[in-house]
Amino acid sequence: MLNNQTKTVPSLKKKTNELFYRWLSRPERTEQLKEVISIIRTSNRIPKITELKSYKNEFENRSVCKAIMEQMQQGLQPSALPVNSNNSNSNGRSKSPPSIHSPPMSPVNRMPQSPKSPRHRPSLSQAKNPERPQSPGLLKTSDEFKNNYAKIQTSSSTSQPIIGQKQQPPQLLQQTVSKNEAKPMMPSVEIDQVDQVAKATRVEAKQPSSSPTQIKSVKQAKKANIPQFHFPNGRPDDKIFKNDQETMKLVNLEFKLFKDGKLTKDDLGQICKIIGLPKYWKALLFKACTTTSKLTHLTFSSFEQTWQKLSQQCFDRATLFMKLISPNANYIVYEDWEPLLQDIVDTHPGLKFLHDHKEFHTRYIKTVIARIFYVVNRSWSGRITAIELKRSNFLSVLENLETEDDINLIRDYFSYEHFYVIYCKFWELDKDHDLYISKEDLFRHNNYSINPKVIDRIFSGTVLKGRDWREGLMSYYDFVWFLISEEDKRNPTSIEYWFRVLDIDGDGILSMYELEYFYSEQMEQMRERQIEYMPFNDLLCQMLDLVKPKESGKIRLKDLKQCKMANIFFDTFINLEKYLDYEQKDPFANIRDLDGPEQSDWDKYAAYEYENLVSEDGIGDNQEGYNNYDEDFDEEPMMFGNQNGINSN
Repeated sequence: MLNNQTKTVPSLKKKTNELFYRWLSRPERTEQLKEVISIIRTSNRIPKITELKSYKNEFENRSVCKAIMEQMQQGLQPSALPVNSNNSNSNGRSKSPPSIHSPPMSPVNRMPQSPKSPRHRPSLSQAKNPERPQSPGLLKTSDEFKNNYAKIQTSSSTSQPIIGQKQQPPQLLQQTVSKNEAKPMMPSVEIDQVDQVAKATRVEAKQPSSSPTQIKSVKQAKKANIPQFHFPNGRPDDKIFKNDQETMKLVNLEFKLFKDGKLTKDDLGQICKIIGLPKYWKALLFKACTTTSKLTHLTFSSFEQTWQKLSQQCFDRATLFMKLISPNANYIVYEDWEPLLQDIVDTHPGLKFLHDHKEFHTRYIKTVIARIFYVVNRSWSGRITAIELKRSNFLSVLENLETEDDINLIRDYFSYEHFYVIYCKFWELDKDHDLYISKEDLFRHNNYSINPKVIDRIFSGTVLKGRDWREGLMSYYDFVWFLISEEDKRNPTSIEYWFRVLDIDGDGILSMYELEYFYSEQMEQMRERQIEYMPFNDLLCQMLDLVKPKESGKIRLKDLKQCKMANIFFDTFINLEKYLDYEQKDPFANIRDLDGPEQSDWDKYAAYEYENLVSEDGIGDNQEGYNNYDEDFDEEPMMFGNQNGINSN
């Protein structure tokens, strides 16, 4: 007896495991597990079984089927019946039920059937009411009844009715009836009841998904309708220079006017006008046409070949200018400007007086290059890109040189008066005339008005550290940037220049500690001069009201660029003389200066200083002043050829 029990236990465990796996593999369990995992991920909790939608649907279906079976056992007409149109064919007969892994247990208590018992034994309701006739369609064996009940439960829980289609209730019992036999009596179900059950058990139908080919065609259609919006070489429609056949015929006729059809660099100006380029592009165009052959003369065939290639690649002036001045790179460096600026010095009518003073050509060109990078190179990288060139006014100013004979009226970049002021100021500070000045030399600028702590920051390399930079010294190129920034503190580049100087820790914020560090030196100098000064706390409130930073107590570069009186803010910590002038000046005068003056602060300063220098040196009546500046610069190199600086002899 004990051995039989021990053998039965493993078989029961195995059978239990099989039943559990079959139960777990049912579609209803899969849906329930998916819902449980989804709720755990979203709300981070384990849901109750009553919260699951699939469990509610299954519970309702089982309740309906159980109620039907109880009514049938009692011999009553069912009041509700599950609806499913997917299991019915056109003849009204139900299709074969889908395969299921574990059929549900029948709610009817079945007795073991004897081999001698008839095929259709009376049901429990007939035993209680023998005189009441029973429909032959309900006389089924227990196995058939089990299969039919499984069909009802499976169809009600897994099938999805078609929306908008009138559904018929599936037949509970199936039996082949001959023509002579009486048709089985099926329980009548009202249409309203069917609709109610269908609404309760209906699962929301999925929307039909588009095929991959349809999606691909839609994407291609959208892609085809998007116009091109990025033109790295310029818009072809905006091309203003010419390369058509008529233009080439005119160019060919112009070449034939010269001996042997050969043109020099100076003769190429008329060709530039014909093809729609400014006159002073001729040096760059000549260089591009003779780069491979290195000829001193240009023929029509070589020009046509080069011009057709350039005009097919570039569609605006900025891109074409970049291609001409720097053909092997997508940026412009210092040395690339030499051919263009040297040609302007040699051919512009306003610079004819420099033809007899070759020693000043290099210094004028260096000054113009420094001013170009000061205005155009907004990234401070030392490399001018096509985007920076397009955003600047350089190409338009270069074009204006063709129509303006007085070079001093072109105040941007090319003004000789501005060059004269910058060079004379540098000459006064450079005692040994080696084109480098020290800290002590810069202290003397503007009668020792610059804060010594500011000068220490400048010489530390925090602002500029170019090719000709020397530790502890300032080159002529850096002095050009310093002087323009010092005299025009409302310029965007000047604001960035002085912000770098005052931002000691480089975090992009001017803290109260940094401002106090520089203002303490200003207070010390005012104390030595016996000038009444404002305490730092009061000054700080005044500066915060002036700048109005978005974040309290932190002044950023953006705040100073939006402030229209950034010059007053910087002079408070940098230039003592200008700070005292603002303190004694009419406060309403500063507001009147913001109405948009015709000239910038730098233009006003250069004009004023030029008049003083001319009157002091008497250059207006005598040209010997030039000879006083070239005594120590007989062999000055053209550009930044020596990385360690320029030798002085």
